[in-house]
Amino acid sequence: MRALDVMGLALRSVFHTPVRSALTVLGLSIGIGAIVAIVAIGDAGQREVESELGRIGVGRAWVHADAQMGTALRRQDAALLERGLTDVLVSACARGTAYATRAGEDALVQLTGCDAAMGDIEKVQMADGRFLLAGDVEGTRSVAVLDASACAALFGDGTAVGETIALAGRPFVVVGVIAPLTSERVVANGTGTVYIPITVYEAMRGSGVDELLLSVEASRDVAAVAARAEQLLTRRYGEGFEAVTLEAEMAAARRILQIFLLVMTCVALICMLVGGIGVMNIMLVCVRERKREIGLMKALGATGRMILSQFLLEATAYATLGGLLGMAAGSLLIAGASQLIGIQISASLRTLGTAVVFSGAIGLFFGVYPALRAAHLMPVDALRSDGR
Repeated sequence: MRALDVMGLALRSVFHTPVRSALTVLGLSIGIGAIVAIVAIGDAGQREVESELGRIGVGRAWVHADAQMGTALRRQDAALLERGLTDVLVSACARGTAYATRAGEDALVQLTGCDAAMGDIEKVQMADGRFLLAGDVEGTRSVAVLDASACAALFGDGTAVGETIALAGRPFVVVGVIAPLTSERVVANGTGTVYIPITVYEAMRGSGVDELLLSVEASRDVAAVAARAEQLLTRRYGEGFEAVTLEAEMAAARRILQIFLLVMTCVALICMLVGGIGVMNIMLVCVRERKREIGLMKALGATGRMILSQFLLEATAYATLGGLLGMAAGSLLIAGASQLIGIQISASLRTLGTAVVFSGAIGLFFGVYPALRAAHLMPVDALRSDGR
């Protein structure tokens, strides 16, 4: 018997009972679909988490002064740290709240005084216009940059760049609008953020810098850079400065995501285990029902290896069909999750192909025992069998 004959017999047996075959592969397809969806959602979630963490804290440190100890930060301290630290961006900023008014429309916004380096540190993407420039800070220009929420609150769908708004009663010319992040929801009546030069902020509020924001490459030890910044300021002014990072919080966020994905993966693997057991069960039923066929094949010269190969191919075919159905089910789950969560989720061809191959391997593993039972049947005993 040729290899093609063995393969043909195996496939004919699978499709001879379509309903039973469909029920057999159902459990395995659920597990495969879940695995595909979990991997894709996990990858997309990891990207979103890393992007959000990168926006708020990866490679960053915040330096504050202890007012109770009589210490304070100055704009010039940003230049001091940049000189003392290698390849570190430093931005001086101060934050407060103010009412922004324009043509009878007003909104309570977060007012942020900063320098031009803030745009590079925050990796600001502009929807229109530009961010603050060094000349705006040095020239104490009354210019403002709005985020998407502040722009929606004051201008709706209109153009903001070139228009004038009032912040705490002082007129400012809008020179830029920041594009919203992909995961950011723009709320027209929510509290937005308005950026103005730190020199103008100090003149308006009569207060100095609230914090220094440090940005370093992600590959560097942020904690070491933060400690060095503390040393430089302490050496210059004395005790009373603290540099903090979000390393512990970010590690906790990544750990929570990993635990969630691990739990979901375990659930999917249990589904696959149940599906594999289903394949083994149906193969044992097939061996019992086809004892006479096995005996006849052996009587006509089929070897135990041929019988073993045929039943292993059948088990693998069941599992591969389950993998293909699971691939389709996983794609549907991914599409639904993408719409529900609101982020771009996609499964790579490598993931889909690996899932199908893994499914076939499960069928091969769980088909070994039934195939061995079929291969070890004696022809005389098999021919005498009544199918029980």
